[in-house]
Amino acid sequence: MSKFMSIQEFSDQTGISKSAIRYYESINLLSSVTRDPSSGYRVYSKGQVDTVKLITSLRLADVPIKEIQTYLNEKDGKLRNEMVNYWVQSIKERLNVLSVGLRYLESDKELEQIYLLEKSPETIIWFEAESKVGQFKEPMNEKIKELKSLGVPIKSCYLKYLSGRDVIKAHIGFSVPESIAITEVKGSIDIELMPAALCLALPFSGPFSSIQSGYQKLMEYASENRWIPTGTILEWYRGDGFGNLDLIMPVTEIVDRRNR
Repeated sequence: MSKFMSIQEFSDQTGISKSAIRYYESINLLSSVTRDPSSGYRVYSKGQVDTVKLITSLRLADVPIKEIQTYLNEKDGKLRNEMVNYWVQSIKERLNVLSVGLRYLESDKELEQIYLLEKSPETIIWFEAESKVGQFKEPMNEKIKELKSLGVPIKSCYLKYLSGRDVIKAHIGFSVPESIAITEVKGSIDIELMPAALCLALPFSGPFSSIQSGYQKLMEYASENRWIPTGTILEWYRGDGFGNLDLIMPVTEIVDRRNR
């Protein structure tokens, strides 16, 4: 083999098509060494064989182009290893999400009633509350009114049962902007960053006194299809007057990497 190769020879040597090689060049993942002085055609070096094979492998692993560019330009071996570990974890998480989707489609008995929902991370203010089953509307409205009087915008509301049968102990929660400072709110509160998650969700429109039937339906569906909840069932209120209600059960956590 001569010191330099034409694009055809380079393609034959690597097993990668000429169109793919040209594409990698167009997005600055690969550069030809120089041009043949007699023909003016691009030529490549033996040292670029491993590089183009690596680029193709990373693309097939669905690594973003910008991250491949960063990896190729990075000289620090430790940082390169960190990037690889990050890609490995990202793929595992995507596989987990795809597995959830596959299991949902395979359990199509309730597809028109129960759906999959991707919940974004939210900052939740939780308050302790106590009432009879289906009668938490009043304490929830009181807290909504209090928070709005303090200028706290509310995105949605949640209710999480804790204990009891006739009289229920629960937490009522409100999704608020992360930057909001809560200093004047009355009562026992807890501020939580609720992680992103894939959830099973069941719309509920019946009387609140029968909401336990919705819980039962969602739990039976999860049990029949071998779903393993990663958190408790929540009542999720949203929309105008927070009148739209879904029961949601988280089944897998999603790592939010947007700020990494």
